Amino acid sequence: MDHGMAPSEKHQAPSYTGAPTSAPDPSMSKTAPPSSGPPAPDYNTPRILHIYKDGLSNRHITITDMDKSHPLYKMDQNTGSMFSSKPHMTITSASGSTIGTATFHNWSRGIDLELHNQAIAFESEGMFTRAYAYQSPAFGERLRWECEGFWGGDLVLVNGRKEWIARFDASMFSMSKTGKIQVINGGIMGAALDEIIVTGCAMVEEQRRRRKANAAAAGGGAAAGGG
Repeated sequence: MDHGMAPSEKHQAPSYTGAPTSAPDPSMSKTAPPSSGPPAPDYNTPRILHIYKDGLSNRHITITDMDKSHPLYKMDQNTGSMFSSKPHMTITSASGSTIGTATFHNWSRGIDLELHNQAIAFESEGMFTRAYAYQSPAFGERLRWECEGFWGGDLVLVNGRKEWIARFDASMFSMSKTGKIQVINGGIMGAALDEIIVTGCAMVEEQRRRRKANAAAAGGGAAAGGG
């Protein structure tokens, strides 16, 4: 749930310095960019990206920059047969090139990710946890997406030192918006930002599928008990 993007108290303040950032161009101005282009990155403050639905469902979404008007990524889910339509999710850049894909499994909790044609092992940390971990190519260490909040709609990406790198806050009651992704440092871009988006989208979808399966199981149990 969107709660002002405040970091969880159990995670350290955004002091993470290991994130790869593109070196600032000395000619780059920190003043407001022209209205025809995206905002210039701020290397000292977090960056908030906005996630909007293309329609009423979450099967097609657009991720915009902090100005809410410049698309950065698109995410599309394959809506065909669950057995033949793989990958189930494709993330593309604003130019239309494929950044990454995700394939989910009905009988296991593993998720097959590809990021720039490189396979990523995105692994559940246990049946009774709501966390997935992977070895990050961009950050050079093992990172972990974990759920926050009672409903598990909010997510945080942390390193082994419990320093947060990115957050996803769900817009639970919005018809047009899925949520926001906050990245700790406006200088995180390129392959590092691609990685956050692909793994974050996969984690959001995995949690949606789990909630749907749990609701179906609960409904089936209630029906059986009522019979």
